Amino acid sequence: MFGVVMKYSSHNFNIRNLLPNDLSAAHAMTLDLKWPHRLEDWQQIVSLGPSLVMEDAGKVIGTACLVPQGKFASVGLVVIANEYQGRGLGRRMMEAVMDIVTPGTNLYLTATVMGKPLYEKLGFVDYRVIEQYQTTVNVEQLRLVTVDNLELRDLTTTDISVLKRLMNVAMDMNRDDISELMVKESSSIKVLESEGLVKGFACYRPFGRGFAIGPVVAESETNALALISELLHCADGQFVRLDIDAYSLEIASYLSECGFDKVDTVSQMVKGQLPDISSSYRQYCLFTQAIG
Repeated sequence: MFGVVMKYSSHNFNIRNLLPNDLSAAHAMTLDLKWPHRLEDWQQIVSLGPSLVMEDAGKVIGTACLVPQGKFASVGLVVIANEYQGRGLGRRMMEAVMDIVTPGTNLYLTATVMGKPLYEKLGFVDYRVIEQYQTTVNVEQLRLVTVDNLELRDLTTTDISVLKRLMNVAMDMNRDDISELMVKESSSIKVLESEGLVKGFACYRPFGRGFAIGPVVAESETNALALISELLHCADGQFVRLDIDAYSLEIASYLSECGFDKVDTVSQMVKGQLPDISSSYRQYCLFTQAIG
């Protein structure tokens, strides 16, 4: 699906494959830009697919990461060092990423307000809107949401194959590798069960400045909210972030009620075909903005 990037030079800037010893420099760039990613968050995304770096005289000044997902691939952590911005280098990184993708692969990404004009020029179009919520959880502010006729419990190893299937049908993508990473890295995964069948799940895992809830996959927003509510009740005193679909009004209202702040609104964009989601399952919270 993906080619190998040969090192090339243009105006003293080289673009090449990211190597393990580049991660500290990549992480330092995002720290300088006040992005929340830990070194471990970087390690996770680069474990899922090919990544590129741009360097100037051996100094890492830019990155871009690809995460293969069947007929789709997400592009994330497109970063240009602060002192090199405004030179068109973000476009070079994106063009390099697109050069290594097999023709016919549909690309998608999460665009900041600053980055969106570039992605539009490269042929990306709006797909949906994502809202970022975060707070330090105070359990006394929470309202427990329950759903009749559904049992909420912890994930067991026998659930993993079903979890992978739900991850895939909820996005119309092959996300098996992401599912395996999710199971490995999550501190807690809750599932909804009805008559012995798993009907949804939600993950709580370390990310950024604290923890993230996501992905969350369910057949309805109410079911997704019950999963989120359960995880939040186990997160008292923790800094927690969720990236939700802007159309999830019930979830947004609940988060606001529980003291969460909406701190950002970004666009998910696609170049190529849109996902053809025919299942009743939907992903209500992202894994991360970079992975989708």
